[in-house]
Amino acid sequence: MAGGHLSRFQGRGIEFDEVRPYQPGDDIRSMDWRVTARTGKPHTKLFREERERPALMLVDMRPAMFFATRGALKSVIAAECASLLAWSVMQQGDRIGSLVFGGERSTETQLARPVRGRRGVLRLLGNVINHPNWKQRPQAADESESLLMLLQRAFHAARTGSMIIIVSDGRGMNDKAASLLKRLLQHHTVVFILVYDAFEADMPAVGELQASDGIQQRSIDTNSAKQRQQHQVHFSTRRAYLKDLSRLPGFVLLECATHDDPFSVLQASLGR
Repeated sequence: MAGGHLSRFQGRGIEFDEVRPYQPGDDIRSMDWRVTARTGKPHTKLFREERERPALMLVDMRPAMFFATRGALKSVIAAECASLLAWSVMQQGDRIGSLVFGGERSTETQLARPVRGRRGVLRLLGNVINHPNWKQRPQAADESESLLMLLQRAFHAARTGSMIIIVSDGRGMNDKAASLLKRLLQHHTVVFILVYDAFEADMPAVGELQASDGIQQRSIDTNSAKQRQQHQVHFSTRRAYLKDLSRLPGFVLLECATHDDPFSVLQASLGR
């Protein structure tokens, strides 16, 4: 990130176009030596400016995102990450579309088709700020089902060659979700911002705690090694799925904790 925006999202650069016989004046650095050796005649690689790459931003506002033991709520961190990335896409001149999802059809914001300029960014920010889950959390839906619904929506909505940016805590990651993400990678670049609270990754032994999602309440005995292990395995499992995916071409995984500064995290990961 330089000058307030992400350098890895800057510039579409050039992409390979074709190989043709060498012509006087061609840059020797663009010589295709393999074709030259095979044919016995000098050939040159031609390049062209990469085509436009619209971005589709998927922002998680499900009930579990409204949680933190330190720093800001996961939902707030997600909103900050999404806004920073959206402005970077806009500065590049690409179109930005968005979908803010709350886990239930009744609270799911409609898909905002990609548009160029401030309009796309402001529409994303407005949909995040005005999402009903900020005021009243619905009863948590099945996390695996809601994540699959989101990915399926993105699969059908995104134009080939898009950059799909997912800002989420990854709840609901399973074999089906991983398989669908691999399908997305066949046609798109995927950037996944994993937002989490340190308590999810490593539950400390501090006695009995009361936890609530705004509807139901339960107690957790953090002194119980069994309960700590059960709690932590949920996070380690979804993180493992994403780390496996990050080994594939076109999949970028970033992690941002609730006590982190989103700008610094993105700058360190995507900056020059």
